[in-house]
Amino acid sequence: MAPLTRWRRMLDASKEEAVLAVKLFNDPTGERSLEAFVVHMHLAWLYLLQAEWTKARKDYRVPDPTHKGWFKKIDGEHQTPSLDWFVKEKWNDGSAVRANLEFFIRLRNKIEHRHSGSNDALSTVISGQCHALLLNYEEGIVGVGGQGDSLATVLRFPVFVGGFTDHGKDSIVKLTNSLPADLRTFLAEYDKTLNNAVSRDPGYCLRLSVVLEKGNRKGDLSLQFINMDDLDESAQQSIEDAAAKGVLITQSKQIPVSNLGHMKAGVIRKNVHAAIPYVFNMNHFTAAHQVGKFRPPNGDPAPEKTRHDFVVYDAAHKDYTYTPAYQKYLIKKCSTPEGFKAVTGRDAKAKTNADTAK
Repeated sequence: MAPLTRWRRMLDASKEEAVLAVKLFNDPTGERSLEAFVVHMHLAWLYLLQAEWTKARKDYRVPDPTHKGWFKKIDGEHQTPSLDWFVKEKWNDGSAVRANLEFFIRLRNKIEHRHSGSNDALSTVISGQCHALLLNYEEGIVGVGGQGDSLATVLRFPVFVGGFTDHGKDSIVKLTNSLPADLRTFLAEYDKTLNNAVSRDPGYCLRLSVVLEKGNRKGDLSLQFINMDDLDESAQQSIEDAAAKGVLITQSKQIPVSNLGHMKAGVIRKNVHAAIPYVFNMNHFTAAHQVGKFRPPNGDPAPEKTRHDFVVYDAAHKDYTYTPAYQKYLIKKCSTPEGFKAVTGRDAKAKTNADTAK
């Protein structure tokens, strides 16, 4: 067996830090769990970005300003930049991911050195930012290492109460008010620096509308996570009206959520074809989910094993529906010749006037 490459060893170390961070965070009896989560996720992100640069053969050693061509050393080892430096290099567009990471970089010093006694309250108040930090990391590590590095194989959705009940919501308000004054000020002032688009982006703070489905007999925890940006105005308003009364938890008979916003293959195909400069027919659509392995082939004994954020199996009708997120993915990827080839395995063909109307 060939030895692991340097970037792979770094990526494995990063993943170990992330898994440990979540393990400590989810331990209700552990002391200083938030501090442990932030510190280990800080290391996980640092190792991840170092691995990404190493894989790309990009040198990130800190130059020695006194000797041209030399690099600074500490105890005989080359000095490397901080996580803050990597964040600014990778995200220079004021994105939600950067805002989330910089939030935790600034918060780390406070909880390590000044507010160790407020971790329980703080972890509840900023749970949305914590979830976003982890989901952003998941996207990052899969982007560097591939689907095999997904944390989904080792992490499970936690069971918790949070703001799902009136008592829970009142407790969260009380916990927020119990934080030290300067920490409350930091949280408020940091949010003020963000524009509405960033502060509402799930990449900065994850806010979930959870729908508990009735009638599940397979032993699975049946949840649907709804991205508001993927819904039309009418559906968004329905969700917001329900959420205004508290975090949404309902049985499906009260709000029609089955296949909410999902589309048939033909609709997705037509919308993608209209949005990109290339011909996109049903052969391309079929090739895309085959190349991406987003759903099993026809006749598979387990048709429900799909990538659920893109494809959902409808057992009642024995067919598949596709999400707005999948449509966005196809439009974004297939808008360039290289992306079209990567997604479908076929060369892009520019549309003629006749093709445009199809």
